[in-house]
Amino acid sequence: MKKILLLAALTAFAAPMAFAAEGGAAATSPSAACKSELQKMGATDFKSLYAPNGPAGSAMGKCVSSHQKSAAANRVSAQKSCAAERDMAADTFKAAHDGKSFNEVYGKNANDRNAFGKCVSAKASAKDAKQEAATLKASATCKTERGSTTESKSAFTTKYGGKKNAFGKCVSQHAKSA
Repeated sequence: MKKILLLAALTAFAAPMAFAAEGGAAATSPSAACKSELQKMGATDFKSLYAPNGPAGSAMGKCVSSHQKSAAANRVSAQKSCAAERDMAADTFKAAHDGKSFNEVYGKNANDRNAFGKCVSAKASAKDAKQEAATLKASATCKTERGSTTESKSAFTTKYGGKKNAFGKCVSQHAKSA
């Protein structure tokens, strides 16, 4: 049983990393994104966002897990979008893309046979980057909104539910509206 779990964990880690090595949607790995967030937010806010009620050490794991789930959902969405584009009538696609076919627009090798994968990668990466930027912007907004005085911190906590997860709720609310 332990070997199966270890194999599953290695597979879950290796697949995104192999995809990243090819310049895929995971070009910025979930771990790297979380390290960047930790550096930009600071340890206290990072913990407040990802593990408000747990130990500080679990925040990084929860962040990575959150980013992995988001990246997987973004890849599925990108696959559907690219499949819809690929399946468009050739004339319709060319009219919308300066007379180029799907393979010519997205393909990057000699015969443009990698167009679908490159399309998925580009769309998923763009969505990942947009979500990361929204989270960081929301974090900065919430940090400003929270303020530094005891009164402003108390009002902030009350506004977002009155618990330790107030910062996380604020970031979530602002990131979704972005």
